[in-house]
Amino acid sequence: MKDVFSVVTNQILKQLEEGIIPWRRPWKACWPTSYTSNKMYQGINIFLLQSEYGSPYWLTFRQAQKMGGSIKAGEHGRPIVFVDYYEKVDADTEKPRLVRFLKYYTVFNWEQSKGIPEKRPKDARDNQQIQSAEDLLRLRNPIIKPDLKKCFFRLEDDTLHLPSREMFESSEKYYSAAFHELIHWTGGPSRLARSEILNYNFGEDIRSQEELVAEIGAAYLCQLAGLDSSETLKNSAAYVQSWLKPLKNNPRWVLKASRQAREAVEFIQTGKLPAGGAAATA
Repeated sequence: MKDVFSVVTNQILKQLEEGIIPWRRPWKACWPTSYTSNKMYQGINIFLLQSEYGSPYWLTFRQAQKMGGSIKAGEHGRPIVFVDYYEKVDADTEKPRLVRFLKYYTVFNWEQSKGIPEKRPKDARDNQQIQSAEDLLRLRNPIIKPDLKKCFFRLEDDTLHLPSREMFESSEKYYSAAFHELIHWTGGPSRLARSEILNYNFGEDIRSQEELVAEIGAAYLCQLAGLDSSETLKNSAAYVQSWLKPLKNNPRWVLKASRQAREAVEFIQTGKLPAGGAAATA
């Protein structure tokens, strides 16, 4: 079996090269979801299953067969990653222990199947969607200062700088940009103490890694607030292409960034550090 890290990175590179931003979803109400269990995929699998398909539902070849359907001829599936275990005897203690490792298997979107009933997610969005975004943005009480020209996080005085909402093309774009900077803010020394933001100016690779964390984390927050729309998918082609070389040279970056983004979002939601966190909560 191919190396899982290579499979994951190659899939995301393929999506980027096709103009798909894999950490942004096209659906308004639902993350990528298992057709059979109705459970939303988590972690890196969210990004692996981003696509232009109208359905968020995915299933395996065998699952389609069991339901009396099939996958259309010539269709290509997507890899998803899961953790498996095997037992190994410790050389020192001679006691068995479980060793975790990553594996992957292939799933197909419902639109690639035939003979399988269609499912439609319930639209969870309502008139409070902007308020929910505002609540997330302000939940940990970051200091937000107005800026006339650009969005940025200033480490020196621990502040977010944002133009007014009226300066953006839409509220969705404003909150998407604000969430990007908020993820940077979570890496400050009094919070997650993320080395990539603490050493942001020490090299292109470090900046690229941190920007990837912030972009993925912002997408998570957009999803939580119900804000991700077609408008927030319109990143410039140059911006998307800028990730290709760093990702090709560092195949484990996406997995690491996914974990760091999840930790940042969980900190925003709960105020708690991950197990073994190095900083105290603000």
